[in-house]
Amino acid sequence: MGNREEYIDKLTARLKKWDADISKLEEKAKNAKTDIKAKYTEKADGLRAKKESIQQKVIDFREANEEALGSVKESIENSLTNLTNAINDTFAKFSKEDPEEKA
Repeated sequence: MGNREEYIDKLTARLKKWDADISKLEEKAKNAKTDIKAKYTEKADGLRAKKESIQQKVIDFREANEEALGSVKESIENSLTNLTNAINDTFAKFSKEDPEEKA
């Protein structure tokens, strides 16, 4: 399993990076043209909810007993993959829709 605190530190660093990415998307929403503003806001809200869910799972991981660590870690890894894909897809989509506004 490795060191629990090291794993949590790595997760925390990834979450901070994603928080910055989501904030960037929220800033784009504030500055977007009216027709795509709602799309930016909706996507940012969805990404933030996924990130917050992972943050809760990190808390669960920190507090989990040894028997539960494997299943909690697996849940975190699945959520990380989903969030990574969602962030990448979102920025790729909006870069195509608004080429002047690169994510």
